[in-house]
Amino acid sequence: MDLKSASVKHPQKFYPLSIIDTHMEQRITQVLDHKRIVHIIERMAWQIYEHHYQVDEIYLMGIKPRGNFLSRLLEEFIQKISSITIHHYEIELDKDQPHVSDPVLTPALKDISNKHIVVVDDVLNTGSTLLYALKPLLKYRPASLSTAVLVDRNHKSFPVHCDVTGIQLSTSLQEHVFVDLSVHPFKVYLK
Repeated sequence: MDLKSASVKHPQKFYPLSIIDTHMEQRITQVLDHKRIVHIIERMAWQIYEHHYQVDEIYLMGIKPRGNFLSRLLEEFIQKISSITIHHYEIELDKDQPHVSDPVLTPALKDISNKHIVVVDDVLNTGSTLLYALKPLLKYRPASLSTAVLVDRNHKSFPVHCDVTGIQLSTSLQEHVFVDLSVHPFKVYLK
């Protein structure tokens, strides 16, 4: 399959693949397996490239911890398909209370005026984490500022739009999506 043709603007909706019962009352549902996750991340990398194919450099900023893993994987795939220079930053903020303190960027942020920035996270739930991660970047007046997430849960409370989405997953508010991209095999599951 040609990877360019696999790139689509509208993410597909996925439904759980299998249900695994652990303990008596706890239910874990595998949403994506390793092979499917890799395919989705590769497609996301193509989409980011398609949005930025005319630029020389992109600033990928992964929200720690899991958004940073995704950002590193996207960087790896983008470098395989293009000559665009990738600058990588980590954004650290309290996901439970992002309004309490300002995000910390590592390494220290230099002037990113007129640069192309993509903020990356694993799951888009209410949108508060992305909103607070984007806020301090606006003062630099970037040329473009976009977002990328592996899983969009469609439970937004804030006006956050995701430019590159791996999958959209319809869940209840009581369910939690867990993404593990830190070790092979990669996993996405619902609990």
